[in-house]
Amino acid sequence: MRKTLIALAILCGCFIHAANSPATKPQSSIPDSGIVLFTPPTAWHMAEPSALPPHIRVMVVGKGPTTFPPSMNLNVQNFNGTLKEYLKIVKETNEAQGYEWKDLGSIRTEAGNASLSQFDHKSQWGVIRMMQVILIKNGMVYILSASALADEFSMFYKDFFAAMRSLRITKDPIDMLNSSQQKTQLRNAIQIVKSQWQTQLAKKRSEDQKITPDAIKETVFNNPDFQKSVWTTFKDTVNQKYGMMGPDWQLIIINNTEKDLFDTQLN
Repeated sequence: MRKTLIALAILCGCFIHAANSPATKPQSSIPDSGIVLFTPPTAWHMAEPSALPPHIRVMVVGKGPTTFPPSMNLNVQNFNGTLKEYLKIVKETNEAQGYEWKDLGSIRTEAGNASLSQFDHKSQWGVIRMMQVILIKNGMVYILSASALADEFSMFYKDFFAAMRSLRITKDPIDMLNSSQQKTQLRNAIQIVKSQWQTQLAKKRSEDQKITPDAIKETVFNNPDFQKSVWTTFKDTVNQKYGMMGPDWQLIIINNTEKDLFDTQLN
């Protein structure tokens, strides 16, 4: 799997946003709260989305010495309170279930300061230890959890901690790409589209001074020459070179680029 996990993206065929409950259809823009990402331990694989509980957005699983593997999962919920208020809820919930919950203090993630906590609970495999990073931002609570058998937890602590610190929120879907070369190539492709768009707008404006800015944009965008030589070429590039990101990510890149074109200011 790619080293950078798309935590709230391309899951179950939907683009799932932090600002909403699990999506029922693909979305075509990035919400204000952004996209949540974290970098899982090397060689871990993504669990089958259909097998996950409804509240778990994504899970990655590693390999351990026993039949119970280490894993990490991400949960995102709406929450308008403070971190202190949420931790009180977490503590009460865990204690009500008989779990031994501990507040381990704070942790610095790429998305900002968050709470680090831990609890143990008994299972058919033995005592399972779960460590959680809880971050509240923009009316949302982000919970990144790591679990393993308590006796084995220290084996994975370094990997867990690194993954937890990598938790981040971005508004740019291009940041989801793991390769810096791919990021540069895509940004260059978008810039070429915008440059050719500006050239065509200026040409159309010089041909007809009376046409409105909105009419110019519609005319240029729907022009067969622009569609064939510029827009279709760009879409083909996104679909062919970035197929590993999935159709919903590709749709967002294409739609965001189209929006940027029509947001162009004309004199």
